[in-house]
Amino acid sequence: MKRKRLILIIFMTVCLMDVAAPAPQRSMELPIILKAEHQEFTEDRAIASGNVEISWEEYRIYADYMEYNLKTKEIIAEGRVTMISKETVLSGEKLLFNLNDRTGVLYDVQGQVPPSVSYRTDKLTQVDNDTLTFDRITFTSCTQLVPRWRISCSKGKIKKDKYIAMNNVFFKIKKIPVFYMPYLRYPLTESGRATGFLFPGIGRSNLRGFFLFNSFYWNIKPNVDLTLGLDYYGKAGIGMYEEFRYLFKFMEGNIKFYFFKYKPGVVLEEGETAPDDSSFYSRNASDYFLEMSHKQNINFLNTKIIVSIDKQSDANFLRLFSNDFDAVLRRVSRSSVSITSNFANNIKFSINAAVHDTFYTFNNSSRSLRYLPTVSFNWNQQKIWMLPGRFSLNTSFSNVQRVGKSYDEDEGLFVTDISSQRINIQPTYSLSMIKTPWLSVKADISSKHSFYMKSRDPNISISKPEAILDEPLHLSYNTASVEMKGPIFSKIFEFKNSKLKHLIEPKITMRYVTQVDPDDRAKLIPVDNFDYPSYSYVGFSLTNRLLTKGKTASSAREVLSHIISQDYYFDPELAHRGRKINGMFPEFSELKNTLRFRPFQHLSLDAQLIYNHFLESEKFLDNFTRIRLNLSYTNRKSFLWGNFSYTRYVNPYLSKAHVFNRDVIGGKLNLDIPGFPIKIDSNINYDITAKEFRYGSTKIIFDYQCIKFIGELRMFRYGGRIETQFNAGITFGNLGMVKDFLGIRD
Repeated sequence: MKRKRLILIIFMTVCLMDVAAPAPQRSMELPIILKAEHQEFTEDRAIASGNVEISWEEYRIYADYMEYNLKTKEIIAEGRVTMISKETVLSGEKLLFNLNDRTGVLYDVQGQVPPSVSYRTDKLTQVDNDTLTFDRITFTSCTQLVPRWRISCSKGKIKKDKYIAMNNVFFKIKKIPVFYMPYLRYPLTESGRATGFLFPGIGRSNLRGFFLFNSFYWNIKPNVDLTLGLDYYGKAGIGMYEEFRYLFKFMEGNIKFYFFKYKPGVVLEEGETAPDDSSFYSRNASDYFLEMSHKQNINFLNTKIIVSIDKQSDANFLRLFSNDFDAVLRRVSRSSVSITSNFANNIKFSINAAVHDTFYTFNNSSRSLRYLPTVSFNWNQQKIWMLPGRFSLNTSFSNVQRVGKSYDEDEGLFVTDISSQRINIQPTYSLSMIKTPWLSVKADISSKHSFYMKSRDPNISISKPEAILDEPLHLSYNTASVEMKGPIFSKIFEFKNSKLKHLIEPKITMRYVTQVDPDDRAKLIPVDNFDYPSYSYVGFSLTNRLLTKGKTASSAREVLSHIISQDYYFDPELAHRGRKINGMFPEFSELKNTLRFRPFQHLSLDAQLIYNHFLESEKFLDNFTRIRLNLSYTNRKSFLWGNFSYTRYVNPYLSKAHVFNRDVIGGKLNLDIPGFPIKIDSNINYDITAKEFRYGSTKIIFDYQCIKFIGELRMFRYGGRIETQFNAGITFGNLGMVKDFLGIRD
């Protein structure tokens, strides 16, 4: 009984103590977390002083003194005020901030935006959670104690984590104004994608004169942007361009268009003789260039639309303006539109229209292949009942036109300015006979049937119109081929810290093709490579591979690969398409060697050597029709990297004086010494056959601690035209330089 009374007394005492305890402080009811040395609360205010710290959502505010209005939810902070969020760090003398609408004003502001942008302004106003406005601002992304450059403006706004938009902008290096811009957007993102003007590029060309590139970039949406440009060439005229890029869930692409208006003094009148290659001239009052790519997926029948356009009003236009050194002798442009639908994963239907143009710069001529259109229906790798193997069927209709002369093949191989319509049907049966890790054998049997709407009279030259007859032609042949890979031999060599594996992989391909009636083949109107029948041959190849693996490595790395191959022809005339080497049709193909040697991760040697025994040259090296050597070191963390290359091309069917037969050497060298402010990129190419310099460039980038000065000298030759060009520019932080309309210059 006494125990029960004791428990009751203790319980009542605890209850009385709870009633007598003081009420919790009003600060516990605030929507903010408040810490300070001194706190005072009234009916509608919370007052704090001494090392005040306020935490609210993603914001942290530090101050000497703070008042918080419980009714309006407005904060007034003074004395060494610092406001931190995930996007910015702000410091000022006085802060007014409303928690309801996230608006406020900070006076005498110093701010920082990751990663390195700092700015100063008298008054900064937050109009919403993502936007700050100001009247005057000075900012830089230079992290030096005394910044190398600054940007100042009269007014503008800051979009958090996006950009700073400014009006009446002055750029200053040290304290010296360099130039003025009426409007600028400085990107705050790592990608540097923000609406605004890019820094202009300037330079001089001995052919085109002084030039100035200007661009305006409009970041419409995160997935859509537009670049507008205006170029001026002192000796040539004015160019305008746009580049529109887009990316959506089922669609992506870009459209680039350039229009150039020539100066009246450089346009040749009809019948007027062109000056020499050292002068700039044009036969058109204006020219254009269009480049477009578009990919789109449609759910209906799993359809895909692909558009690719590379078109110019005059092929010589790009010859005069392009800085692409690889287009020295010719330029190939391809435009196509295709619609492809897939059914049941193995049936494909497609419609395609394509134009392939080749412009030869050395004699100002062109060749065009036009497929308008090609319609195809393919049934791929289908099982048939219980039979082993798989069956496929390829069918197509093509309307093909060939205009102009090609300098890549023998003159008698293809006829110029001719068209053909053909239907092709080709069933194929494939069977995997053996499939093991060390040996695989597969066989293919196919029958190709080509139906042509027209044929030609073999007794009349095909270049004459009367040689084309309205008589259909059917060419057919059957093919049986067997491919065997293996048996593969291997041996492993073990060392102290690694293993080395040597693999030998032989491969034999045998193909037999039934003969096409020679009388029917003589009636063929050849337009492209598809029109030539296949041929019988036996092919041999041998691959040697070396793989290494360290004791702790998870996978092996290929150190060396060498492939040697050659074919033996049963139908030499068909295999060479009627072209002879030294008056004969060789029974053997050229001997092909391909080598890749990679002793270290960033060091590699790639080589291809193709030897033709039937050229019967006096010198052994002259029998190599293809030589490609490329030694490269690609470690960009090193202070020095680059490559050296040697290339030889010889057409065995044509004279050694053919325009495309040549030996060329070249190389690239990049120098970037850590801690040294100058970076050098160089490139050179020399034509051994013509004994003349083809092109060379040297770009020097001087990093003046937050400012990059860029200068580039280019010299190149286009078939008699010698071009010397100097480009210069400057970049500040995330503000990059403009590019030319082909996107060659950074």
